[in-house]
Order: sequence, then C-alpha cells, then structure tokens
Amino acid sequence: MMQNSRLKKYYNLDLTQKFAIAIPVLFLLSCLTKRYIERFRFSQEFRWIYEYGSFGALILCLLLVVFSFINSISIIGGLKIKLLPKILWFLLSSSVFFLIMGLLITLGVL
Repeated sequence: MMQNSRLKKYYNLDLTQKFAIAIPVLFLLSCLTKRYIERFRFSQEFRWIYEYGSFGALILCLLLVVFSFINSISIIGGLKIKLLPKILWFLLSSSVFFLIMGLLITLGVL
C-alpha cells in the first residue's frame, strides 16, 4: 500500500518537477560513463568506443547544463506551489548549472 502511494506522488508531479529530478541523475550518469569509458582509450580494437562515448558524454553534459538553466527558469515562472517547495525544486533543478558555473568561476574562465 505504501509503495502505491509513492507512485501516485510521482505521477502527480509536474513535468518541470520530473525534469528537475532527471537532469541531475542524467548528469551523474554521463559523468560516470565518461569515467568508465576511459579504459577503452588505449585499446586498438575498441578505441572507437572511447571516441564516440567520450564525445557523447561531453555533449550530454553540456546539454544538461543548458536544460538545467531553462528548467530552473520555468520552475520559477510556471510552478504553482508554495514558496519553500518551489525554492527546493529550483535548487534541485539548477544544481547542475550552479556546479558548472562554480567550477568555471573557480578556474578563472569566467
């Protein structure tokens, strides 16, 4: 019974809330993929896995940073819930964007 109520809560989420959950999860998975694909770097037979996988993970990371920013803006403007949950959803959604911007500022790129 408890499992069923959790599923109902998930189905009642707005699309921006579902994206707010998916964006950090996909970002972590793409970073892990990039890390574990390194073992194919020096293999003559499977170097193509490294090349395509590394490029794909990089593109996915960059797209997720952009989607994180866009979804955060849509959460602020479009989500009709109380202020505290809205702030928490905003922070979850913008976590990837804030992480990359913090790294770029720390490295002195921006």
